[in-house]
Amino acid sequence: TDGASNHITVSGSALVESIRSRLLPEQERDLIALIRSANDSASDVAVYRARAHGFLPKAPIKKANVLETLAPLWLARYPPRSEFADDMSQSRFTRSDSLSSLESSASLNEAIAATPVEVIQMVDLIDAIFRAGDVVSNWDAVWEKMHALKGDLLTLQVGSKVIALVGMINSFRELHTNEELIDRWNILRDRIKSLASST
Repeated sequence: TDGASNHITVSGSALVESIRSRLLPEQERDLIALIRSANDSASDVAVYRARAHGFLPKAPIKKANVLETLAPLWLARYPPRSEFADDMSQSRFTRSDSLSSLESSASLNEAIAATPVEVIQMVDLIDAIFRAGDVVSNWDAVWEKMHALKGDLLTLQVGSKVIALVGMINSFRELHTNEELIDRWNILRDRIKSLASST
């Protein structure tokens, strides 16, 4: 038999639904299953909500917004008991309610994406460290911020220019002297600010 004929495509959300159906009720109660996908049409999202407890678009989520993004989903799955103790009929939300504050993936993308102003603010923060001169001694702090900057850039969704800038950020790990790092940063800084200003 041709090996290619044995290949099948498995739906991740169907797999989640199957796993949930095999769990004991008390086990399923301790689970929150979220589907993360780039397929975010209304029909796709409806399927995800039916098979899991919520949906997340496949877009970078800023570290500072992780809790903000997940909180509505968590609270919908596990509402505070004190608020609903007098009326058990209100102690469960529907899956559609679980994303009521984030009705569409577009609004969620807006919630997690960095603005050009935020990108420039991060650049200025990093630039202050570079201007101090001793980048090598502070490299751990510098790299942490540059890694965050890389994530911010990826949310701008402006294609090849962002990919080139991300590649340039990664190249900093190959540099070893303050002079090399500062020279490369000055180029990167100007390019990022130019891109952010035109976005």
